[in-house]
Amino acid sequence: MEEILKKPEIKRVTRDLPPAHYLFNIESFSLLVNTGVEKYESHAFEVGGYNWRLSLYPDGNKKSNGNGFISLYLQIEDTENLPCPWEVNANFRFFILDQIRDKYLTIEEGDGVIKRFYQMKTEWGIAQLLSLDHFKDASNGYLVDDSCTFGVEIFVIKQTGKLERLSMIKPSRNNTITFRLKSYSKSSDRCLSDIQTIGDSKW
Repeated sequence: MEEILKKPEIKRVTRDLPPAHYLFNIESFSLLVNTGVEKYESHAFEVGGYNWRLSLYPDGNKKSNGNGFISLYLQIEDTENLPCPWEVNANFRFFILDQIRDKYLTIEEGDGVIKRFYQMKTEWGIAQLLSLDHFKDASNGYLVDDSCTFGVEIFVIKQTGKLERLSMIKPSRNNTITFRLKSYSKSSDRCLSDIQTIGDSKW
């Protein structure tokens, strides 16, 4: 039971390239926090044929043990326009810009699990994205002059519906059917051979 309930490992890696899909910048982070807003939602953006939105909890998502952390979530939008029942499977990673070193900290679940977005679950994310103490330390480069930048990459898993099947069939000799009749001259009923397969047909 402990293994089943074990929290997923969070993987943090630094890279040079920005996220392929979306970035949003906050120029006055402290003012955002001082407003007392629990969650800030970015504008909607399109990836993989679907509309998405980032949800940032600047003081942590306290309902999901995010006290003392930045919390960041990805939510799917405009689901009322999707055919019912709908389901979207995707893998994603979050980004935070290190403004001093001009690099990006990527953050994702270490097991690379595919998240299932559907009617009962339209949002996935990481409650403990980065500790607020680490984030606010200017020497780390994430919050500089009260400015910070977050981002995301999303990889939608789409079923193509393609299937390849290989069937190996042992051919009959010379593609002929041979059977032996006993007492043919004395038989008055119709005689049938056993079923034989030649190619894709039965004879």
